Amino acid sequence: TEHDWRLVALAGSICFLASAVAISLFDRARASQGRSRLIWIALDAIVAGCGIWATHFIAILAYDPGTGAGYSIRVTILSLVFAVAVTGVGLGVALSNPRKTFAAIGGAIVGIGVAAMHYTGMFALELPARIEWSPGIVLASIVFGSVFGALALLVAAQRDSARRSILATVLLTVAIVSHHFTAMGAVTLVPDPAIIFEGMQVS
Repeated sequence: TEHDWRLVALAGSICFLASAVAISLFDRARASQGRSRLIWIALDAIVAGCGIWATHFIAILAYDPGTGAGYSIRVTILSLVFAVAVTGVGLGVALSNPRKTFAAIGGAIVGIGVAAMHYTGMFALELPARIEWSPGIVLASIVFGSVFGALALLVAAQRDSARRSILATVLLTVAIVSHHFTAMGAVTLVPDPAIIFEGMQVS
């Protein structure tokens, strides 16, 4: 009841499209070597990171906390940097060795990048309320993102086929979306009109 499901659907659609491009770029990076591979990994990190970031903030726009809210511009930009940087590390690890273990570890790191982006993005949220977190649900959200991220790159690292690409895309989408909505389930807002924010923010 606290979400606009049209925007939730839009967030999911953008997440799926970004994941599809990310898996395609992962394939190109896997097929290349040396400097060329580094360029493809960097492009993939930017696409995946921006996809994670866009999914989060569109889904946050879908969320109505029942009070006016703004976002710290600095922390919001930092959340995007985290998404791109940590995802880049995960992709680099996945492609550093042809063994399946490395693909799984790299995917798990991508899942951690989703979490880093999400929780930093939540710190950017400015509203007259304190956010209280449920530790167990926070942990579950990180586990979901990491497990599905690991499965996504594990599948993506297998022999090329359309079925493999679609499955990897779906798993990466599930990694991002399951993390986000589980993490939102960990949130309890406690109204506090005494909270005042100063500095640059956007509504």
